[in-house]
Amino acid sequence: MHRLPLWLFILMFFLFLSGLFFMILNKRKIADCFNISGILASSAGIIYIFIIAKRPPLFGPFEASFYIVFIIGLLSMTYHYQYYQILVKTKFSMVSLIIILLILTLQSGQSISLNDDYFMYDNFWVIVFFNFRLLSAGIFTCAMIFYWAYFFQGRTRGRIQNDLLLKPAGFLLLAGTCIYLTSEFAGSLWCLNWFGESWRWSNGFFKSSMVFLLVMLLCHLPGKLGENRFLTTILGSLPGCFILWMIFFH
Repeated sequence: MHRLPLWLFILMFFLFLSGLFFMILNKRKIADCFNISGILASSAGIIYIFIIAKRPPLFGPFEASFYIVFIIGLLSMTYHYQYYQILVKTKFSMVSLIIILLILTLQSGQSISLNDDYFMYDNFWVIVFFNFRLLSAGIFTCAMIFYWAYFFQGRTRGRIQNDLLLKPAGFLLLAGTCIYLTSEFAGSLWCLNWFGESWRWSNGFFKSSMVFLLVMLLCHLPGKLGENRFLTTILGSLPGCFILWMIFFH
């Protein structure tokens, strides 16, 4: 049983890698089968965490990798079928698989095991704080995938096609921000119960604030800069990149 996470991780990596291979070969139906299987493997990892730890995924690269990959895979597959005629002509699915594999690669060099359970994990606000941060990371990352699909489709597509990519990207960015702020609100209540204050200036609080500021930076671009494809893509990617850096490296 203790080796199950390792085998699930290897299986998940193999399935998504196979999906990318067949996507490159333009065998979309076969690629979709591997992608769906990879999503099921990631969900099996989440179920394992629930059964063993008796809580949702909260903290650490191992728990984050299964949870974030599941969210990205599920959202990407859902949008892939909803906007099939548009996304099939872009690099959306390929970018999605590459990012998933990069996340799994980040985890591969670290321990594939559950974190030690701390007494604070029984606190409702702690659970919401950590779990919603992982959830927002998956949503921000999926928004980033849409922005890169928008970039890779080039200027040959019209405004309608661009809007069909930017609209879900903006919605995911907004949804990720709402969930992230809910996480931060739960964290402030946890801090209030712990330190007697709802906010304390520290490196952690500064980094947490940066995610929100990066989203605001994109939302307040002047008109002409907002039409710049490369700048929009980079700024749309920063919230996802930054929160992944926080989770996997700090």
